[in-house]
Amino acid sequence: MKEEISKNRLNGKDLMNVGIFTAINVLFGVLIAVAIGLTPIGFMLIPSVTAIILGVPMMLYFSKIKKFGMILIFEIVNGVVLLLTGMGPDVLICGIVISLVVELIVKSGNYQSVSRAVLGYAILMVTPCANYIHWLKASAEWLNKNAATYGKGFMYTISGWFDYWWMLPLVILSAFIGGMVGGLLGRAVLKKHFARSGLV
Repeated sequence: MKEEISKNRLNGKDLMNVGIFTAINVLFGVLIAVAIGLTPIGFMLIPSVTAIILGVPMMLYFSKIKKFGMILIFEIVNGVVLLLTGMGPDVLICGIVISLVVELIVKSGNYQSVSRAVLGYAILMVTPCANYIHWLKASAEWLNKNAATYGKGFMYTISGWFDYWWMLPLVILSAFIGGMVGGLLGRAVLKKHFARSGLV
């Protein structure tokens, strides 16, 4: 019994993988946001583009996940980093909920199903969409305050788009589709690695 508990407990190697891939996720997320987020359309595409580009490294991470908790910790760290950079608690809260769902999905395949890893990755990539929640009730005061940095046209264009009820669901759907594309791309690139790691 003790051996079984010890086997399922996260060890130093697991936590090191969490740290490495969390750093990769944060770094690429920042670079992509800076590269395409300066225009309203680019800003709305950040989640989907990020999901596609991160497909290969994140699917490599999923191939190393063999224990419950590695996805949850990954999202908690990401959420805390964004919270510290002034993004608010939405990503952290949503990340915890979504990561638990993804944990159950990959665990249901005994950490050996590539298709469930791809599905789990696509769902996980919906998490960054929580960054857009505060746009739903953006006040004129908040928009004008940020207009000094991003420009009045940028702020009010995006705010106007979120007046439509379907805008946030559309961003979420695009992030999920981007995650599926990125996951499938990662599966194709890492096919031999998956075979060696036991994913089928």
